[in-house]
Amino acid sequence: MRIWLSGLFLFVLGGVAVAQEASPAPVFSGKTQTYQDTTTGFRLEVPIEFQLTGRGANTTWEGPKVDDFVTSLFVNVTPMPGVHPQAIYDGVVRSKKNDKTAVDVRQIKMAGKLKGKPIFAFRFMESPKAPGSNDDKGPQDHHRWFLYVYGNDSAYELCMAGSYQALGQGKELPDVYLKILKSFQLIQMTP
Repeated sequence: MRIWLSGLFLFVLGGVAVAQEASPAPVFSGKTQTYQDTTTGFRLEVPIEFQLTGRGANTTWEGPKVDDFVTSLFVNVTPMPGVHPQAIYDGVVRSKKNDKTAVDVRQIKMAGKLKGKPIFAFRFMESPKAPGSNDDKGPQDHHRWFLYVYGNDSAYELCMAGSYQALGQGKELPDVYLKILKSFQLIQMTP
């Protein structure tokens, strides 16, 4: 009887060990660093696992691999002097709502004003369909989330990318990217 119980005990413990091994360790620590650019007028919290690879009007970060696919972030800033932010917002959000490659188009409330004008923003995700097809994306297909912000006499595009498996179907990467998206702010520009 002892041998049988010992065998059962080892079987149960062995099953627990296998179950623990099947769950991958988190890629992200939860720690962030503030990135701020007063020349282009934005600030955001970036996970420490991302490495800054470019600054300026096209600020880029390369992140760790998640599900064997490199993650990345970029912020493009396009000066739009003399154009009211709502005019840009209205045109682009209307276009994205009619675009089959964009889904879940949502207005984002951003507090404050810059240069005496309100800030307008919306977010959307790339369609889960393969480009030019009605077929679903494959697990290793490229997938992106976007935040467009208008203010500071500029248009800002935050893009967060990864594999469809990690970003479109995963749990850890969407949570990380949602925190980045929520941290994005426009700040006063200084030369």
